[in-house]
Amino acid sequence: MNAKTPDLDEYVSEITSRVESHYADGTISLGTIVELFGVAGGLLSYKFDGDAGVMRAFEDVQFLAPAYQGDYVRVTCRYLSIGNSSRRRSYEAHVVARTLGIGHAPTSGEVLKDPILIASATGTVVVRADLQRTTPAAFRKA
Repeated sequence: MNAKTPDLDEYVSEITSRVESHYADGTISLGTIVELFGVAGGLLSYKFDGDAGVMRAFEDVQFLAPAYQGDYVRVTCRYLSIGNSSRRRSYEAHVVARTLGIGHAPTSGEVLKDPILIASATGTVVVRADLQRTTPAAFRKA
């Protein structure tokens, strides 16, 4: 990487959300995780381009462990590569706090010492060149 090109590691978004379930066993819908990936990705796009863009595709989505009603899920999104209008990103979701099975009261819970990786994915978003308001100059194509 030359001195003119910013490091993509500077561009990371992270959100944390408490999740809800509508299933009898208390697990959350896999769609909820994908939605959180989208929220974190939109935030990253705002930081980089000043526009959320349009999600083109998720690839290699892996659901690795369940999340439950009341869990706090942290989603991290990073850029892997930048094209003229396409941006390839990685996503990870971790449970960082859990209520299921913790304590005797329904309000009991704890922050996990070791967050649990529950899902990962890669994906591509497209941000039209005319909407790239804040894209760093080193990433703008002539």
